[in-house]
Amino acid sequence: MISYRCKHCQTEIGSIPFASVEETIRELLKADETNQERFVEVTHQGGLEVRCICEQCECSMHASPNYYTVDKWLQ
Repeated sequence: MISYRCKHCQTEIGSIPFASVEETIRELLKADETNQERFVEVTHQGGLEVRCICEQCECSMHASPNYYTVDKWLQ
């Protein structure tokens, strides 16, 4: 399973079962190593977790642009 989770607030955005996303997995794994380390993580259950940003955090970042300079602004 590939799950999408907000890298700021840890909210699960959604998930896709492996059987329906073979091409997506191939594309994710083709990403350069830097982006894989930053955005893709293998979970302890053998799935993939993609760290992205949810709509609420994106709106907050647009309202307060100084948040872009901080990796984890929600404590």
